[in-house]
Amino acid sequence: MIDWTWTEVDTLEKQEKWNEAKAYLLNSWRQNPTDLKTVIRLGFFCWYVVVEQGPLGITDADVDMDELESLLEEVTHFGLTHFMTNEDFLWCFGYMISMFPDYFGDYEQWEEKGISMLKRAYELYPEEPVYKYSYLGSFPNTYGTLKNELKQIQP
Repeated sequence: MIDWTWTEVDTLEKQEKWNEAKAYLLNSWRQNPTDLKTVIRLGFFCWYVVVEQGPLGITDADVDMDELESLLEEVTHFGLTHFMTNEDFLWCFGYMISMFPDYFGDYEQWEEKGISMLKRAYELYPEEPVYKYSYLGSFPNTYGTLKNELKQIQP
């Protein structure tokens, strides 16, 4: 699994400098569009801020949510075109899509796509517990079954 640490971006996010973090990630992506870590971090950033704007206390005056949603769509389609054989992309985007498919398009179609991406990540790398439990946890009523196994995953 990729080391998700990115000091510059992590610092901006911790300081709640959402626009600066977006600009940094977007600039990094424009400079090197095929860098997998950049694609995933940019996509996750957009998804996280859009989905969690309320709990994060972000208003439309703080961040242009329409722009983030458009950027999420752009980076998702780019990733689907270029990284559909990479387990890290499949897992991260599959997770985001399966959790909130309505941010990607037709709910049922995208929910199914997200779950299929989680499945494929698990098939490619079955020894990765995060991939396994994300996929198995995407099915209804599996939390109780997986509860004890989930405790074994390292943070």
